[in-house]
Amino acid sequence: MPDRQRLLSALIALGYLSFMWRGEGWSGALALLVPLALPMGLIWYAGSISRIKVGGWMRNRIDCPTPPLAIRTLGWVLLLIPLMIAAAQRLRTL
Repeated sequence: MPDRQRLLSALIALGYLSFMWRGEGWSGALALLVPLALPMGLIWYAGSISRIKVGGWMRNRIDCPTPPLAIRTLGWVLLLIPLMIAAAQRLRTL
């Protein structure tokens, strides 16, 4: 069973898709799937992403895990940016 954050993020993503489908049709809704994949992946798989360590011949390497809360927070910010922009435009017109 998905947790609350996964369920809420899926509902917001479905809201974006239905809004785009009503305005632009199927082509617009399908085009929105790619940009939604990044924040949804960050929210849904924050624990798995946090354990990734990247090493190599370069000096700048990731050798400690990133906190899952930071990854999930970035996903939420990216997911909610369109709503914040719409709210700001709405408040500006009042």
